[in-house]
Order: sequence, then structure tokens, then C-alpha cells
Amino acid sequence: MSLRIGIPRALLYYRYFPFWKTFFETLGFEVVVSRPSHWGIIERGFKFADDDTCIPMKMAFAHTIDIKDRIDLLFLPRLLSVDGKTCSCPRLAGLPEMLKYSMSGLPAILDPYVDERHRNSSLFHSFSEMALALGKSPKEIKQAFQKAESAYELIQKRMEGGEKLPDLFEDVGKKNQTSQRDLSRKKIAVVGHAYCLYDPFFNFDLLRILEEAHASVYTQERVPKEVIDSEIREFGKDIYWDSGREILGASLHFLRSSEMEGLIYLTCFSCGVDSMIEPLVRHRAAENGKTLYLCLMIDEHTGATGVLTRMEAFIDLLERRRRRR
Repeated sequence: MSLRIGIPRALLYYRYFPFWKTFFETLGFEVVVSRPSHWGIIERGFKFADDDTCIPMKMAFAHTIDIKDRIDLLFLPRLLSVDGKTCSCPRLAGLPEMLKYSMSGLPAILDPYVDERHRNSSLFHSFSEMALALGKSPKEIKQAFQKAESAYELIQKRMEGGEKLPDLFEDVGKKNQTSQRDLSRKKIAVVGHAYCLYDPFFNFDLLRILEEAHASVYTQERVPKEVIDSEIREFGKDIYWDSGREILGASLHFLRSSEMEGLIYLTCFSCGVDSMIEPLVRHRAAENGKTLYLCLMIDEHTGATGVLTRMEAFIDLLERRRRRR
């Protein structure tokens, strides 16, 4: 019987799950993911997290509790720098310790340390050491890593083409599906951390609300990396955080587009990265004047009614602008 490796449906799951799933399954392990977020899961997890912790981290606690009794190993990678230039939020790297000292009964934790600025902690080196400790051969590891890279790159390309991340995660290896453009739809960009954008429980199913309001939704994954790099260079100052750099670069690109009618920045209360990036985006949106801008901040006290009311007002303003043209 193969080992069951658990992955909480939180935080970097929404970015790297295709890579992780392909890597472990190619090596012969069973991948177990926590259930989709709902209040029963979240309420249990919030009791263990510190009050000052942001809600995405609290949700990571919740999903760990949901999965810990159904697995043999818990996968919580410490991804400090995945591109060798920028860094992730330090709380992500510290999550294993936060969990260990907050709750009991956890299975053994797989926590490869990844920092591409140093050769001995590169992604391949760290994942190789982890897999070697699990009894896999160098040849098996190399093949699994290459297959995982291909799966991740395929997902990225398909997202640039307009496919939605939740649909892609249902089947990492499915064929590409082309989508037809509807020119009558309102074009709205939504930016934010992946775990804010793609957990419908966290954001009250914001993307579905927009689509039902006859909007074409564009997220930062639609913007190629080279375009983001170009926007940041023109901005004049590089950004230290990987997610912040991506959000800012994509936002600048969307604001520059003559077709984009609205931009929504989805953030969570107490996020240090967003506290620096959101004012920059807001300032550029005010200078732009053509793109309607909304910052939507979520925490555990936010209610669905308030979010829905703000979205209805935002969409009404967009439609009023259209009628004036």
C-alpha cells in the first residue's frame, strides 16, 4: 500500500498543486487533498491560529485539521524564493512550526526548503532530497520532476489562454478547451493572491458573481511573465515579494489596456504585502481615470451580503459608464 501524502487546500496549493500532484503520483504515492472550504472546517481551524494571523493562514490551519487523520505524511513546503530574485511571504515558510506548536496529533511533515538563490536549496535539489529520504532512486526522481514541470507549464499556458484555475485542477492532464469571446460582456480584471482569488468560500464566489453579471473575468495569470517584467521595469522600482510583483505588474498592464473596464483588487485584512502594493495600484488607477477601481478587503467578519452589495454597485457603475458612451 502506497504512502498517503496530504496537501491542505490552502495557500500555495492554488499555484503549485499541479506540480506537487504530478511529482508525488509519478513516484507512486497517493495524494490526498483536504475538502473544499466550508464553515464547519474553518471554524475548527480558527481556534488554533493566533488572532493576528491573516485569514488565509487561518484557513491553512483549518485544512490541516481536516486532513491530518487521513494521511501518513503532511506536505508543507517552505518556498522562500522560487525564481532566485524575489521572496515569498515569511509566514508561508514558517507554517510548519506554527502548526507543530499549535496542535497535537500531526503526522510527520515533509517540508523541503526551496531558495533558488542558493544551489543547495534549489527546487530540484530540495525535492530530490525529500524523495530520496522516502526511498526513491535518483532516476525515478528526475523523471517525476520533469513530468511535474511539464504539467505545471501546461497549466500556466492554458491559464494565459483564458481557462479557469478551478476547472484545470479537476484534471491536470485534460486537453485544452477553447473558449469563445463574447464582445458584449463587460471586461473586468481581478487581481490578488491566488488563495484569495480561487477559494470560493473565502471570496463568497466572487468570480461566479461577476460571470453571472455578464462579465468576462481576467486574472493576473492571463498576463505573460515577460509582460509583467516589462511593466515592472517601466514602473521604475523592482518589487521584493513574488506575489506582490505579479499583482502590481498585471494591474499596470490591465490599467494600460483600453479594453479593460474595471479592476478589482481582492485582498485580506492584515496582509503585509498587500498593504504596500494596493496603494500603488490605487494611485495608478486614479491617475488612469478610465478604469473603474475597487479594493475588496476580506476577513473572518466579512459577510456575503456586504460583498454582494459592493459588487452590485460596482457593476451598476460600469453599466452606467457604458450607457454614457
